[in-house]
Amino acid sequence: MNLPWLKSLIFWIIVIVVIFAAFQCTQKSENNKSASALMYERLYQCSRDLSGKNALVLKSIQKQIRADMKQQELMQLITTCRQANPLKTQVAYTEAIQRIK
Repeated sequence: MNLPWLKSLIFWIIVIVVIFAAFQCTQKSENNKSASALMYERLYQCSRDLSGKNALVLKSIQKQIRADMKQQELMQLITTCRQANPLKTQVAYTEAIQRIK
């Protein structure tokens, strides 16, 4: 029995599995890298607005923050901060930048 479609199906399944596995490995290694200063800056900018709005979230972030965090850990803190202090619109940021003196 000659089944070329079966061979092709098996080939494409293997290709997809290999690509998915490579992607997963890349994601894991990226998440384990040390967080950059830019990520800390983003968390700082979000956190400084929390003191008046949501002091409990701010205290939680302050307890967890440290200088040697991994990207994934810091992203979780940024997400927590953003849930308590959502982003504004592009127009609001544009107007705020134009008001800087």
